[in-house]
Amino acid sequence: MEYLSLIPATALGYLASRTVTHPTSRIRRKMPSIKTKRVQVFPVLRVKIFGRVIHFHHWIYFSVILLVSFFVSLGVVDYIVTKGILLGGIIHGLTLPKEHRKIIYKDHTIEKLISIDHN
Repeated sequence: MEYLSLIPATALGYLASRTVTHPTSRIRRKMPSIKTKRVQVFPVLRVKIFGRVIHFHHWIYFSVILLVSFFVSLGVVDYIVTKGILLGGIIHGLTLPKEHRKIIYKDHTIEKLISIDHN
């Protein structure tokens, strides 16, 4: 009977991820950007290294948290509702088009710095 709460929690996680993670979302635009020179930790997790950007998508770390929660007791993550919300976030991330799921991509800010404008 407890697993019946998994379905609405998964739907809630999907909708919340869709609303919060979309780049043009009002909620996302109001979030502060917490970053240093090479590492951004909020609202997305990115690391710039060797002219590349490694972007850890929400569905990647949700998957890790969900997987770890099956083996280790993590407090609030042990609840079936929390697992459903994580599952909804994973489903949302995997339903995005393939080009939006890239993990490593070229850092275009470096190209802007080293390019010479001939105009």
